[in-house]
Amino acid sequence: MLRIYAIKLNPGIYVITGGAIKLTRTMQEREHTLVELARMEKVRQFMLDNNIVDMDSFKDYLTEIN
Repeated sequence: MLRIYAIKLNPGIYVITGGAIKLTRTMQEREHTLVELARMEKVRQFMLDNNIVDMDSFKDYLTEIN
């Protein structure tokens, strides 16, 4: 089984941060899923640092960097 990890922006709108093969019940049990957990936290912190909290703020951020 493949797990996809993502951060929810709005209902039905997600930012995918990574994925891993599901070998255990929780992410904390294996090194490869701990890597994905750290990646998801890094993306979450980036989004908070840039005030990206929903789809509108995500679009605003994309407009600012272009």
